[in-house]
Amino acid sequence: MLIGENLLPNYVAANLLVNKDGTAYFVHTADTEIQAKRLQTELKGLKAIELLTLNDYESDAYYIQKEIRAKLESIKSGKIGLNYTGGTKAMSAHAYRTLFYEETKDKIYRQRADIIFSYLDPRRLEMCIDREDNDRIRLKIKPDTLPVELVTIFQLHGLELKQKPTQQVKLPKLATELANVLKEESKSKQWFDWFYNVFREQAYRKKSNGGGDWKSETSLIDVSTSLEKLPKEILVAFQQEKFLINENELSLQQVQKTGVFQKIKHFCELLDGLWLEHYVLEQVKNIAAKHLIEDYGMNFEIVLTGTPGFQFDVAFTRGYQLFAISCTTTGKRDLCKSKLFEAYLRARQMGGDEARVALICCSNEPDTLKAEIFASTNDKKIAVFGREHLINLSEKIDEWITQVDREAK
Repeated sequence: MLIGENLLPNYVAANLLVNKDGTAYFVHTADTEIQAKRLQTELKGLKAIELLTLNDYESDAYYIQKEIRAKLESIKSGKIGLNYTGGTKAMSAHAYRTLFYEETKDKIYRQRADIIFSYLDPRRLEMCIDREDNDRIRLKIKPDTLPVELVTIFQLHGLELKQKPTQQVKLPKLATELANVLKEESKSKQWFDWFYNVFREQAYRKKSNGGGDWKSETSLIDVSTSLEKLPKEILVAFQQEKFLINENELSLQQVQKTGVFQKIKHFCELLDGLWLEHYVLEQVKNIAAKHLIEDYGMNFEIVLTGTPGFQFDVAFTRGYQLFAISCTTTGKRDLCKSKLFEAYLRARQMGGDEARVALICCSNEPDTLKAEIFASTNDKKIAVFGREHLINLSEKIDEWITQVDREAK
């Protein structure tokens, strides 16, 4: 197996192609030695793994052929396969040529009969077996063939999560009502006016030099705010959650008493936009069984040494395919584009060409926003859901996944 920067295709190939009693040979360069060792650690089900280094000769035909041929001669029995999905183009070409021909005693090169060549097709989600005399054999990798957990994808890239992601949805009824409210611009304005000009004025501590944070827990517990200017749907949702001290007043002390949140500031953060991630996660859970989605979660915050980290708001895997969703309650075009573009780059980095990315926002023009991103990336594997889609989001995500399946046929 040729090892590349992204180990997910190698992980898939190793799990699908290597016999239980077989040996996996990871052909790597000096630049991908760390990746090869990391893959060796993650493939706990394989009994035998050997690392074969090409050092700095990833483009040197003679060296590549010499190292691989020496390893071939040491293999006494069994079928041999080359999976050339990873590695550089030069590595693929020279490795393929080395295994395709064998040298006879008379120093004549002839085609081998015992080598199986394979590669992973990211567009069709298939493992392809080459045949010289006929079309390739296409083995469809169905979602239940090889379920891969999200944490495995991060570990394959040597990434550390700041905290354990959650699958628990907080206040799903309130989140649903907020989605209903944001669907209409007039009610959306009413909500944001209350949140920023009433609630945050009491619960947020601004710094003199700009920025700020939520007040301390001891200060937040005394905060109570009028709900007179709030959309009626949200007022009713607060009532149902028992957050009110009278018919028209939200009390953070009452919020604390319900025990829904470990800290009061977590409730404040939810109102500040985190509710949308909870809402989206609930929509994913609603269709998980239908689409064989076994692993999902929200708040995947990645720690990077020396540089700012990044975050997937909501993500799930379907088989080994990564679906990343970026969420924002804004409708501002520049902010929406920034969120989507970062999610796109990170998802491709994590999940390769097979990864799919979506933005869920409050834009009134999601189609034109998608068209702009397509113009920059030339990649159709992007979805944008705007204000009009919030109320039937579960259905839209369902259609998105179905479309992905259709494109892979």
